[in-house]
Amino acid sequence: MKNKIIAFDFLRALAIAMIIPAHLSNFLSSTYSKLALYAVDPYVANMGLGLFIFMSGYLLYYNNHSIDSFQNVLFFYRKRLLRIFPLYWAAIAAFTLVFFIFAPELNSGFVFPNAEHVFSFKNLIIHILGLQIFLAPAYAFPMLTLYFIGLIIVFYTIYPIIIMLSKNSKQLLLYFFLVFLGFSLISKVFNVIDHRFFMFFPVFVFGILTCRESLFEKSMASIVKIPFVQILLATLPVIFVLIIVLGSRTSLLLDPKVSLTIASAGSGTIGSSMVVSMLENLANSVDIGYVTLKFIIDSVLLNAFIITFCMLEYRFAMKFVNDKLSGSQESALSYIATASYCIYLFHRPFLALWNSGTSFIGNPILHDVIVIFVALPFLLFISYRLQIVELNFKQSISHKKAPGRNLPLTASTISSGKLASIRSKMPGKRSKL
Repeated sequence: MKNKIIAFDFLRALAIAMIIPAHLSNFLSSTYSKLALYAVDPYVANMGLGLFIFMSGYLLYYNNHSIDSFQNVLFFYRKRLLRIFPLYWAAIAAFTLVFFIFAPELNSGFVFPNAEHVFSFKNLIIHILGLQIFLAPAYAFPMLTLYFIGLIIVFYTIYPIIIMLSKNSKQLLLYFFLVFLGFSLISKVFNVIDHRFFMFFPVFVFGILTCRESLFEKSMASIVKIPFVQILLATLPVIFVLIIVLGSRTSLLLDPKVSLTIASAGSGTIGSSMVVSMLENLANSVDIGYVTLKFIIDSVLLNAFIITFCMLEYRFAMKFVNDKLSGSQESALSYIATASYCIYLFHRPFLALWNSGTSFIGNPILHDVIVIFVALPFLLFISYRLQIVELNFKQSISHKKAPGRNLPLTASTISSGKLASIRSKMPGKRSKL
């Protein structure tokens, strides 16, 4: 079990390291720094998000695979919500203060998109309840970054019911397919259920099935022999190119203000006009609309790439990380993994405040160097301490443990949103798992 925890600590640390650069470009000053991040951020950021969601599904099933009564379902909801909401509510408050209430006084260099609607009283209440993904786009405007917590809440809502009803993997897949289909119909009729649910739900299901079927316990050689996997690996270069040619920053979940679409890329995108024309003709022939067809293609390609990426990274962690690291290296991974949830929640307001406090630095390159080598390590330190304080507080008011749970793995709460290792490890002191 210790090996799995070390592997998932590595994956958590990797995931947050892939996400932060995508958002960091909003807080840098040098044009060269921004261009360097823009070149990779649509794809790297989504690999990180997908990795968190995969880990969420995997460890969620590992820790909660025996749900056989309505009482178990309620217990599951209570435990999950208590783990997510306290810091999430604090993040909502931080976003509101930094990007709306005090935004005119702060000189952070970042203007929050659609702030008047995002920070309206109604929309804030929806976010406090965690319903932004359920009610968007008709009734809610999901916040940058914090939409992800709403996505996890949707997955948590579905998970225990499906597990309670499923007796085997085939039934599990059937119920998840019915949920996907049902949500699609609800979205079509009532204009609710944010599109990001449909983009990442398959990755979440894959994480659950991977744990249930012990996919990663098999040798890589046996996995590669599976015909579907062989086809997937063979087409990965094509998939990546198609994502670049067809994809846009908006559809790949980056900041709405920073977009690179086929229409705007012009001659810079290889064969863009021909691709658009082909897709429009295909969409007209099946009567679903160009935007819908493009979203389906984007989602399929993105899921294929993320799932393959998750498989390869997990195998890498199990082979090259477990039992290969020194005690100090393991402690460093654990430190970053523990801090990752708070890093994800608070990095935007933190960097905005940092830029406001260091606006006197006139040299763009010097400013960016300080952000990368001073601000980010400071963010890591604060996030770790905040996570430990929050965990210790919750442990002090709750002495009940989940029945039938494996304690060492409870030490790793992933849930994509809950990106932290619940490991009260003191610096310089190895915890016994």
